[in-house]
Amino acid sequence: MTDPLVEPAANLARGMDSGPARDPEDTHDIVVIGTSTGGLDALRRLAGSLPADYAGTLCVVMHLSAEARSQLPELLGRAGPLPVVRAEDGMALLPGRIHVAPPGQHLLVERGRLSLVHGPRENRHRPAIDPLFRSAAWAYGPRVVGVVLTGSLDDGTAGLWAIKTCGGTTIVQDPDTARHPEMPLNALMHNRIDYRVPLEEMGPLLARLARQPVEVSDPPRPPMSLRDEIEFAKANSDIIRTQRLGHPSPYTCPACGGALWELEEGGHLRYRCHTGHAYSQATLLLGQDMLVEDSLYSALRAVDEKAEALRRLAERGSDYPSVFKATYGERAAELDHTATVLRALLSGHVRIPYARGTEPETEPEPEPEPEPPA
Repeated sequence: MTDPLVEPAANLARGMDSGPARDPEDTHDIVVIGTSTGGLDALRRLAGSLPADYAGTLCVVMHLSAEARSQLPELLGRAGPLPVVRAEDGMALLPGRIHVAPPGQHLLVERGRLSLVHGPRENRHRPAIDPLFRSAAWAYGPRVVGVVLTGSLDDGTAGLWAIKTCGGTTIVQDPDTARHPEMPLNALMHNRIDYRVPLEEMGPLLARLARQPVEVSDPPRPPMSLRDEIEFAKANSDIIRTQRLGHPSPYTCPACGGALWELEEGGHLRYRCHTGHAYSQATLLLGQDMLVEDSLYSALRAVDEKAEALRRLAERGSDYPSVFKATYGERAAELDHTATVLRALLSGHVRIPYARGTEPETEPEPEPEPEPPA
């Protein structure tokens, strides 16, 4: 029997598994937008530049904390002529409307509707940009327009690769006009971008694209790895799916400690564990930084507790011979030194481990200004 997970897309029977919908009258009317730091101002300006008769459908992800009480739909609704709604699970995907991802859930596009899922974080975010972009590329292929606006790090880069691979159109905000240019710059570095434009030109460009027919006569077939990654966003993950995406790396997941598989897309390296957490190179490094810091704090806590326990033993009067009390005191002093080293590392006063018995390396004192000649 054929494994349905590796069966060609043309043979898959229903729902999003059957690949992009195609029609001779298709236009570039499915727009997915991702932004992060500085995104509120960029989205308001973009919403204000769209015409009231815009024929496309827009879906927006902006990185937000799960605890945030987002007023993004209301703010965007006041900024431009199009109605803006907070996306809901199963909501119809309608033209002339902006759909905004709520905090704490990934927004996915399916045929004619939206899906909200509480899947694993990607690039340390939920909602994340890449799952939205991948799902739209799988469902609508060449009709999709992917847009990356201002933001830090590189969420959206892999999603634009998926859109381009499926025949869609890619746009990035000109980094020179972005408040935080890292996301646009990374997208340009790792993808063939169709349009690099400032915000004031983006609304008119999207309006033109929504009227232009798709000219791809034989759209590329979506890679099956794309569907697997969409399933990861839905928390439908397993080790077999992960093994098909890439090969084992020497790293472990900062979130759950599981093994990470390495994926390469157009020279862009990414990582995913079998529970679904996903990282770009930049976000993996950031996750490792946080893991190192957490480990150092755990070590500091354990060292402080043991040193205090040894001191209490040393201070218990006649309960122990004096030689034991002296030994306990010496061991506590050694641990105090270790705690000093750990605190120096955590405070940034020392960058590398140093030999026991030396003082922490601190910033050198500035030399005094020479006295002016008499």
